Amino acid sequence: MRAKPVSLLGAVLVAGGLHAEEPASIPSVKKNFHLFLLMGQSNMSGGVGIAADDTQPVPHVLKMRFAKEGEEPKWTPGAHPLHPRRPNKKKRFGPGISFAEAYLDDNPGVVVGLVPMAWGGRSIEQLSKGSGIYSDAIRHTKAAMQAGTLKGVLWHQGESDTVEQTRTDAYEKRLHRLVEDVRKDLGSPQLPFIVGNLAEFYGTGKDHKAPDRVARITRIKEILRSLPEKVPHTGFVESTGCSPAARAKVHFDRKSCLLMGKRYAKVYADMFGKP
Repeated sequence: MRAKPVSLLGAVLVAGGLHAEEPASIPSVKKNFHLFLLMGQSNMSGGVGIAADDTQPVPHVLKMRFAKEGEEPKWTPGAHPLHPRRPNKKKRFGPGISFAEAYLDDNPGVVVGLVPMAWGGRSIEQLSKGSGIYSDAIRHTKAAMQAGTLKGVLWHQGESDTVEQTRTDAYEKRLHRLVEDVRKDLGSPQLPFIVGNLAEFYGTGKDHKAPDRVARITRIKEILRSLPEKVPHTGFVESTGCSPAARAKVHFDRKSCLLMGKRYAKVYADMFGKP
């Protein structure tokens, strides 16, 4: 049963007073409830463990919990972990909450609703139309749009497509098609779609620094960086100055997740202007 809508102020007060996994009421005015779909793999879902304070709800932010087919997704107060479906089930810290907080600085008086649909270790093909993960993302976002206004998609993915040359060669076409499919399936032909770059340190760890692997990593970075030149209403977030969470040098550390979230918000503001 859908949570009863309340005023914007009421939603803020409810979110601030609940534990992270308790149901939360939603704003009664759709234009005041700004929705963002979070897609990608582990650097979006989170590649570093959470701290104790991360489970505390953030005011003005809600997250949609995953629901099985036929069940109605529910909103809960915004807190880490956002993406509960990682294969190892560990609680992780990603850039989503940091993005929401920075977005709110530019858009006071609204509530941000995050629809977290990233899944670690997946290739773009496994996240694209025709996959269960993609279907879940569209299904949850459509449910969210019954209550709020969809403002954009945040994408961070590409590491899994550096594993072999055939994946890298197909990546640009698949990325452009993904943007097209998401926009079409959500009925928003100009939906903002912002991608983040692979980490600068990715390809320097002992497991990923073979010359052919580094060449594929470089190619994926080029594809991501060139997206705004080739697909309208898209943005690119650079990963300069970020540091790794572990020796494998794949995932952003906590400080870098916070930085990347803020950079996504900055790119959004630069693309579409501050109110």
